[in-house]
Amino acid sequence: MSNTLSKYLNILTIVMLGLTAVFVAMFYFGGEIPNQAYPTPVYSDLLINWAKILCFATAGLSILFPIIQLVTNPKGAVKGLMGLVLLGLVVLVSYSMSDATLLDLPGYTGTDNNPASLQFADTVLYTMYILGVGTVLAIVATEIIRRLR
Repeated sequence: MSNTLSKYLNILTIVMLGLTAVFVAMFYFGGEIPNQAYPTPVYSDLLINWAKILCFATAGLSILFPIIQLVTNPKGAVKGLMGLVLLGLVVLVSYSMSDATLLDLPGYTGTDNNPASLQFADTVLYTMYILGVGTVLAIVATEIIRRLR
């Protein structure tokens, strides 16, 4: 990666981290909406929308960079494609483990207690669990291998 591109990406990272810190501070210290049944921070929507933007940007870049790698370095792109295939398998396994059984929530009249939403939430949670455990195992394995060399 060129020094100029690396410099711009570092600046972009710092700006995004700063924006995130500002939004989190606004969320926690910005006060609450009056006359609500539960404490509701004023800037909840802002923080949620920022998290959505970061999530979509990350997903888009995760798809875009392997495609760029495929075009610029077809032989080396196999590793990137294997990563996407492995991630797809993790999501598929998580989806097969998820449950769409409706929850018994006394007094709840919202529309989110439906099979599709519940299965999506389970899939996301199981994917996070699998990737989190995989990350911890990879860190432990790397340290063990480093000690043995």
